[in-house]
Amino acid sequence: MHLNHGYAKRRRGRAFFLAAAVLGAALFAAQGADARNLKTSIPADPGQIDPITYSELVAGDILGNMYEGFTAITPEGKIRPALAESWEALPDNMGFTFKLRKGVKTHLGNEFTAEDVKATFEALLIPENKGGLNAGYLDVVEGAKDMKDGKTKTLAGVVVVDPYTVTIKFSKPDVLFPVYPFYFMDKTAMAGGAEGFLKASAGTGPFKFVKWDRGQNVTLAKHADYWGAKASVDGVEFLIVPNADTAVSMFEAKELDVVYVEQAALRRVMKTPELKELSLQAPAAQIRYLGMNQNLYAPFKDKRVREAICKSLDLDSMITGTLQGLALPLAGQITPGVAGYNASLKPIAFDAEGAKKLLAEAGFPDGKNMPPIKISSTDPNRNEILYFASQLKQVLNMPVEIEVVERGSFIKAMNAGEVPFFPWGWSAGYPDGMYFLSQVWYGPSPYNRARWKNAEFDALIEEAQKTADNEKRYALYNKAEEILVGEYGTCPTTVRIQVALQQPNVKGLALTAFRFLPFNSVSIQ
Repeated sequence: MHLNHGYAKRRRGRAFFLAAAVLGAALFAAQGADARNLKTSIPADPGQIDPITYSELVAGDILGNMYEGFTAITPEGKIRPALAESWEALPDNMGFTFKLRKGVKTHLGNEFTAEDVKATFEALLIPENKGGLNAGYLDVVEGAKDMKDGKTKTLAGVVVVDPYTVTIKFSKPDVLFPVYPFYFMDKTAMAGGAEGFLKASAGTGPFKFVKWDRGQNVTLAKHADYWGAKASVDGVEFLIVPNADTAVSMFEAKELDVVYVEQAALRRVMKTPELKELSLQAPAAQIRYLGMNQNLYAPFKDKRVREAICKSLDLDSMITGTLQGLALPLAGQITPGVAGYNASLKPIAFDAEGAKKLLAEAGFPDGKNMPPIKISSTDPNRNEILYFASQLKQVLNMPVEIEVVERGSFIKAMNAGEVPFFPWGWSAGYPDGMYFLSQVWYGPSPYNRARWKNAEFDALIEEAQKTADNEKRYALYNKAEEILVGEYGTCPTTVRIQVALQQPNVKGLALTAFRFLPFNSVSIQ
């Protein structure tokens, strides 16, 4: 069933949601006093609770337990099959044919089929549905533009071959399509629109929606018919706790089983031995780098100057001091736990004497004749730019001053290529290293804010964008990354360490580069 196909169908859809909601509430009540939900915290109400308009992090923490895509990731960050058992690229990488997993039941009790894939994609693209983050991944599908323009409600590029086979045709190649984090839905759920998902859950994941008490909590229940590893807990309760220190205090009082520690409470956790003992740590899928725009500062055109800057940064001292030990030196521009990460690439070593020598060879002995320059960033990065400026003055006598700017205007200026020298970061939107390399460093990318360009690097990225085989594509990433770092196109700086807390009786919690995996792996003993 597609959206908006008539009054009678809408009435049947609403009646179905009402019945499902009553059943869900009854099941939740039947859990009784002995029920044991996993209790965790979120810093705010989710921006949305439906998989169509989904567009923010808190919502993703919840929806990731309820909805699934073609693929998922392992705790190590590797891609694994999920709702698709296998897939095969079409000729010239102009699409894929997916073989779906048989016997998957949705939260509404229906079997998941290729029709649900097609209906999900169409729901994301119909303009009045206001499709969120996942809608953008469909731009390459044939007919997507016509749907977005309101010309049709049928996506021509999705062909249902049989109940367990779907072919998706592209207008241009996109070899990463299988790894995009789609949230597939039961096609019967869509008659109610986004509001319908507040009444009944429609995913295939290990947990299903029960209720959302705004400002209080969001509650999920175990999906008894889940195709994969069944949850050991009866459900998950996401308590809304805006203050990071309050969440930690609730954990200490054993009112929470699991806490993802927000930035404001990290120092407290790491300085409290009892809490640190109960912590999990994992690198985030977020790079930090130093942008050096050669178009705006002439000395940056000389590789020796760029290399001198990178080698003058004592990242270990910065991590120990400014970052309180909650980071790792970043070797390249793909982080650990993200597909394509090159573990053999080493961070640029601090070498003060070597840096001074390089700067002298470039014609700037002891920083003489270097034009003044500002290192710019936003207020949350104030300590970072203070450290970099101090280090560059101390080691190279470089005439650098700090500039703290407003975030919105700063991002616009970076996007326009108007900022000469800046530290910044970039978080992965999907679990593949292409997100970092193609977005931040590929020459034509609008987010290549440092305006670094290298023809060989760009050619490797373009080849990788056409290479469906994962291992061959990762090898291309590694070559491109080595060129970027070898040319000192940037100084990779740090990767943030995430911290989570789990009670001693909680087992199986998985903290990855992309936050928590679904909680069906967790048990409370």
